[in-house]
This record gives sequence, structure tokens and C-alpha cells, in this order.
Amino acid sequence: MNLVESFLTKNPCYTVGRTITVKGLMLHSVGCSQPSAAVFVKNWNSEDYSRACVHAFVDGNDGTVYQTLPWNRRGWHCGSGSNGSANNTHIGVEMCEPGSITYTTGVNFTVSDKTDAKAVAKRTYEAAVELFSFLCNQYSLDPTADGVILSHKEGHSRGVASNHGDPEHLWTGLGLSYTMDTFRAAVKKAMGNTDSSENSSDGGSSGSSSSGSSGNASGNSSSGSSGTISESSLPAVPFTVQVLVSDLNYRDQPSMSGKVVGQTGKGTFTITEVSGGWGKLKSGAGWIYLLNTSYCKVGSTTGSSSTSGSSASASVPYQVKVAISNLQIRKGPGTGYAKTGKYTGKGTFTIVEESEGAGSDKGWGLLKAYQTGKDGWVSLDYCEKV
Repeated sequence: MNLVESFLTKNPCYTVGRTITVKGLMLHSVGCSQPSAAVFVKNWNSEDYSRACVHAFVDGNDGTVYQTLPWNRRGWHCGSGSNGSANNTHIGVEMCEPGSITYTTGVNFTVSDKTDAKAVAKRTYEAAVELFSFLCNQYSLDPTADGVILSHKEGHSRGVASNHGDPEHLWTGLGLSYTMDTFRAAVKKAMGNTDSSENSSDGGSSGSSSSGSSGNASGNSSSGSSGTISESSLPAVPFTVQVLVSDLNYRDQPSMSGKVVGQTGKGTFTITEVSGGWGKLKSGAGWIYLLNTSYCKVGSTTGSSSTSGSSASASVPYQVKVAISNLQIRKGPGTGYAKTGKYTGKGTFTIVEESEGAGSDKGWGLLKAYQTGKDGWVSLDYCEKV
């Protein structure tokens, strides 16, 4: 899950600052043909936008989650009903909707590109599953317990939300098999692959010290449990490591006390420096914990001493085909780098350099048009080599 913090600090809901004890999560969809979460973030972050405020938007183009309120901040996402309001108990999350649909009356719509629309809906559904599993772990919630995960439509039926039909209307209208029951089951299943503790999301043991090291230079594991390795068993840098989970944190320092600056996603990365059981990513994005074999599988020395953060591949240049209209271009190889505000559009492009980096299983590619300034990187997850 790619989680970006974009708090709506100007929205009156944020400035009121009321908090809640989180007892559940409510799933919404935006009710208009707009796949870009950034559009909502921009429009809602205003002192004049006093009619709504949610905790997060799920982008329809790439599944990025934009967190727009602190999770325990009271949102304005569902209105109220005869039994009160789930705003007082539930986190509210909006899934963006395909740009290829056009609303006619109520929850009814037409579709100009059903393949694209289904792809967007699938992308937001899967990203929402990841987000809800993360939040259920964080707040010790059982996703299948009565009333914990609700849609806006279900909230209305229970008398705790206004009269809306989302998001079920979108799935039904597109002929998808998704239901809130399948969603809750998927969240429950996803929770089996994550852990709510801070240490576990970094790959450390529950007994790790604040230094984050479960091993030391002499090779003794402080946890003593299976599933860990010693620092002395790590190969010489640089070496590769395969990240086995989708939510491994990387931090700005080689320690649990370092600030979490992102999550790697699954994939293979190069480590250029080791400190206390932590490895520095070649991209420069941050440090990951290496000694828990449930999270990382350490490979072998690469035979290169370069630590520049990007390396030309022997196979470049090559061309790729992009099938989506708005693949984001970043200033560096990873989600930790700023967006340029530009998109590729659909078409064929030339990649002149490759690099590993956070947020992409297949790595990042530098577009030929940007090779001089090197501020034109795209995720190769959305590219097909031609």
C-alpha cells in the first residue's frame, strides 16, 4: 500500500479538531466520474469547503491512498440517521470512481469504456482492502464482527448515515462480483499477512529494543527465536534483498526511533550500507530492517560498489508501452520522491536508465525526455516492455 499523508488542514472539519474513539470503518465511493484522488484533496482543502471531510481517498489510477485526516479525528463523511451518526465512531474512506462512467439518475450510470471502468474499480477495491486490514490491525478491530466495517449504504440501513447507495451501486452497475461481504472477508484474509505492532511492520521482533536490532556484530540474536538471522551472516555490501511483504517500513535512520518515511512494497532491492541490522536502500529512500526472515530474504553481493542510488541497466535503452492515461512522473526512482505534476499519457516511451526504489515491484525507469535532469522517473509496474 502506498500511503501519502495529505491532511486537509484548511478544511473546517480539520480545524474543529474533534476526536473519536475508533470503533469501525466505513467505505464510500465518491459518486462522480473522477479517478484522481489529488483532485479531491485539492478541492476539499479549503476554508470554504464545509460540507464534507473524510479520512482518506483511494486513487483510481494507481491505488495510492491519500490520508486527509488523522485517523482518530472526527470526520464528516456519512451524515446521520435515526440512530445517530457513524461520524462519531467510524473512519470514513472514499474510493475514487472511473472517468469513463456518466451518471444519469440517482445511482444509475452509463459506461463508455467498461474494461477501463472495471480496472479502476478493481484497483480501488484491492487498495481499500489493504488499507482496511492495516486499520483493523492498528485499532484491534475484527472486520467480520457486526457493524465494524460498513458501506455508506449499510450505514443508512442501520440509521447511522444519510441515504446513499455507495459503494455497492458501483460494483453492481459494472457487473462485478464484489459485495461488502466479500470485502470484509478479503480484509480478514489480508490481516493474516500483516501485524498491528510497530516493530512487526518493520520486520523486527516484538521484543526488539529501541535500537531496532535483534542481532549484533557477534552474530547473537537478542530474540533467540527462529525466523531471525544475525548481522554477521549478512554478505558484504552491496547485496540484494527480497522484500516478502507489501508493507515493510523504511525509515530515515537505522533505528526503530527513526521516522517512517514510506513502505517498500514487495520486490528486490540493493543494500549499500548496514548498521545494527538495518540496511540502507540504494535509492537513498531510507533504511529497512534485514534480520527477520519472514519479511526479508537476503541475497548475495552484487559485485558493484556504486551507491549512487540509480544504476544504468545493461539492457537499456528500451521501449515500453503505457496503457493508462496518467502514469505519474516523479523526480526520483521511488515514491519517496516528489511528483513532477506531469503524466505520461498512453503511448510508447523510451527508458534510458533503471533503478530500484520504494513503491514499485519492478523498479523505476528514467524517461528519455528527462535524462539530462534525471527528474522523469516512472514505475515500471505500469509499463510493458516492447
